[in-house]
Amino acid sequence: MHTAAVLYGAKDLRLEEVETPDLQPHEVLIAPRATGICGTDLHYYQNGKNGVFTIHEPLILGHEAAGEVVKIGSAVTNIKTGDRIAVEPQLSCSSCAHCRRGKYNLCAKMRFNGSASASPPAQGSLQKLWAHAAHLCYPLPDNVTFAEGSMVEPLSVALHSVRKANLTAGQSVFIIGAGAIGLLCARVARISGASSIVMADIDDARLNFAKQHGLADKTYRLPLGGQEGGARAEFATRVSSEIQSALSVNRADVAFECTGVESCLNTCIGMANHGSKIVVVGMGQPLQEINLGLALVREIEIVAVWRYTNTFQAAIELISTGMVDVRSLITHKFDMENIRDALEMALSRPADLVKCVLLSE
Repeated sequence: MHTAAVLYGAKDLRLEEVETPDLQPHEVLIAPRATGICGTDLHYYQNGKNGVFTIHEPLILGHEAAGEVVKIGSAVTNIKTGDRIAVEPQLSCSSCAHCRRGKYNLCAKMRFNGSASASPPAQGSLQKLWAHAAHLCYPLPDNVTFAEGSMVEPLSVALHSVRKANLTAGQSVFIIGAGAIGLLCARVARISGASSIVMADIDDARLNFAKQHGLADKTYRLPLGGQEGGARAEFATRVSSEIQSALSVNRADVAFECTGVESCLNTCIGMANHGSKIVVVGMGQPLQEINLGLALVREIEIVAVWRYTNTFQAAIELISTGMVDVRSLITHKFDMENIRDALEMALSRPADLVKCVLLSE
């Protein structure tokens, strides 16, 4: 038996003893040392659901994780006891057409850790002992801490997003949403050759963070409310014109939508140049009204992102070599025993919050 943070429904989180699973030959047993809190965790905690996925049986949250291997299965050869690792939380079938093409993030049988998307769910990392497939565990270099290792997963989202954009050196970038993912997209875009980065958000503190850390050349604070009904597309188009005028910038070659908010996607369309790409990173309402007409006449490609694929090793190298600084994004730390306090703090959205990480000895 070991301790886990088990979620039964909205705000019904309990620290309790759970059975330690029998280790399969291809698995390792991990002692999680750091887990980042993301929007998915907050949705499950606050509402008992995330998008179309609702908690129907006890769920252990956590998928942005790093830890220490304490035991290995009989068939494991790539990992040894004592290794410090980052954990990729995607359990695909490995045999379908998508998996065989290397696009395992699209596997229809995917079981994602800490998510209610499968039944029974693949449990997450907010527990003292966690069994996971060895081939999804990536050793951390000595100069990467466990807390930094927990940032490999969100960095993977940014890395996959920039790869999907096919960003080339000298292109201009617009990013809407200055949360952790938006900030990481900015950094990956910069090292991929972006000549200029404009970032927009409703939060002055996050925009100031972006400028202070060299993640954006220019920033713009968006209005808090949008227009309803038929005026929504016009409102977003007007906001995009105001951004260009206020900052003296042209429309961008690549735009990243990192909020999931309908008006923000329409603002991206307004900010996107002819023949450009918009990468939709944020997950919002399933049905959204977008200015498709403007996208068509400008021949804008709207590109979808679903998690990531084949990114973890590259993300670790970017952190280890100092090309991507994730340490500055970790603004809050809590012990795992205080997980409820951490979740409530994150829900309150303090001005200085970028990323909260839960630590366990």
